[in-house]
Amino acid sequence: MCGGARTVIDAAAAASELECGVIGTEEERFVVIPGGVAHVGSTAAEVELCVEEWGDRLADPRYRRSMFRDWLMKEVPRHAVTLASFAIGRFPVTNAEYRRYLAERGSGDAPPESLATGEPDGHPVWGVSYEDAERYAASRGARLPTEAEWEYAARGPGERRYPFGDVFDAERCNTLESGLGRTTAVDRYAVYPSQFGVCDMAGNVEEWTSSRYRPYPGGSFVADDLVTHGGRDYRILRGGSFARSGDLARCARRHGPHPEPAFRFRGFRLARDAE
Repeated sequence: MCGGARTVIDAAAAASELECGVIGTEEERFVVIPGGVAHVGSTAAEVELCVEEWGDRLADPRYRRSMFRDWLMKEVPRHAVTLASFAIGRFPVTNAEYRRYLAERGSGDAPPESLATGEPDGHPVWGVSYEDAERYAASRGARLPTEAEWEYAARGPGERRYPFGDVFDAERCNTLESGLGRTTAVDRYAVYPSQFGVCDMAGNVEEWTSSRYRPYPGGSFVADDLVTHGGRDYRILRGGSFARSGDLARCARRHGPHPEPAFRFRGFRLARDAE
């Protein structure tokens, strides 16, 4: 049963399936991230470390190490970004929350695939376009996070490689390596949050940011298959999904919309300017 305010405080609660799709009060559903200097992206050495770690276990056998390294160059160079304080959703938007939004609109909009297929209320909504995510955020007096905000919230002040630590652990996130093969409740891994206390930022569903792909300052434009399918101006997705390898769950990983079915698990979380 899901009553009023609810906050995950132990492993048993974290593993439970949400029934109402809402966690905590309005204040508890957002985490305020203090402003400061965030170090975004990867060094060349970090790219090579990632190639060694993930280059031989990519989800798709068509992809080669050299191709993988080229993709990762979108993360280079690591650079400083000054951020104002902001608030970000502790969890991604759930199916229950999105269903209420559609009912409020009353426009007969087709539901996203996660609702059409009957996924549980407490799982993240997916099958949402960037435009749909942006409209939802505006209806809640919010916005989508920039990719720098998203990465800072995931890395934390300790600048972790993954939201839960520096070493990948399939027990702490829902990626292909977990073997679950489906989405999970957004609070399932809430005992493994980022250092700022933001949850479910690794795997489950990819998350839209408001940023368009641009090379980082001093970096080079990477014309990969995302450009082939979506043009040079695509929106950045972060966090990876249950259907893809853990490399996409790294805090620094920049991705974007791809037309193949395995990449359709796209959701989002909200952000706001700090008051």
